[in-house]
Amino acid sequence: MTDERVYEPLPAGRLENGVLLLEPPSAFEAAYSLVRKAERRVLPDEQVRALPNGDGLWNAAEWDIRARSAKRLVKALSELDRPLTILEVGCGNGWLSALLQREGHTVHGMDVFTEELEQAARIFPGPQFMRADLFRSPLPEGAFDAIIFAASFQYFPDPVATIQRCMELLTAHGEVHILDSMLYRSKAERVAAVERSRTYYGTLGFPEMASHYHAHELAQLQALGKLRVLSAPNGMERTLKRFGRPSSPFTHVVIER
Repeated sequence: MTDERVYEPLPAGRLENGVLLLEPPSAFEAAYSLVRKAERRVLPDEQVRALPNGDGLWNAAEWDIRARSAKRLVKALSELDRPLTILEVGCGNGWLSALLQREGHTVHGMDVFTEELEQAARIFPGPQFMRADLFRSPLPEGAFDAIIFAASFQYFPDPVATIQRCMELLTAHGEVHILDSMLYRSKAERVAAVERSRTYYGTLGFPEMASHYHAHELAQLQALGKLRVLSAPNGMERTLKRFGRPSSPFTHVVIER
């Protein structure tokens, strides 16, 4: 199904299978689709509807971690004490966008993976899902109260340029949340992570994918100022591990405009 609509504050664009198309399909999308399927991360509708409950999935422990981070995100956004206009960058199958929409916010989820975007539009009424690029697409400046990167920040090669672009899109008192991604404490940790990615994707059979997966240091973001750390691996996660709950390797930071 194709249609032409305007979704405030988004620009006009072609709507196909519920997805606003602001960018053509990319070479990265084709490679990413193969990797997602090889990793068994493309899920049937009924399992996506249940997320972040990952009971029965091969990576249920990871989903337990992500459920906790989603709860933390919801709490942090609720402290702004108003309905927000939110952009989720790298929304995938849309589970988090849908969760935030149910909290009373207006959510726009963007990604490059058309198959999962169409799944999101099919099963989650409310959010507007779009195939878009953070830098190339005509996204409205000064329009979003919050921009969310959940398990997606590692796909952007330049963390500083990425945050600077977000600052253009935020409202005067908006903020960026980065969660479910690793932010390393030193250059040595970052370099080791790059090598692990090369090994992982090579073993998986997609060595070219390593060039799309980037390791970032927390210090690169701290240099931008106005950064708060809501959760880090050396905090409460160690306590959780002692009580038999999966510890998180992820850092959740907020960067204010």
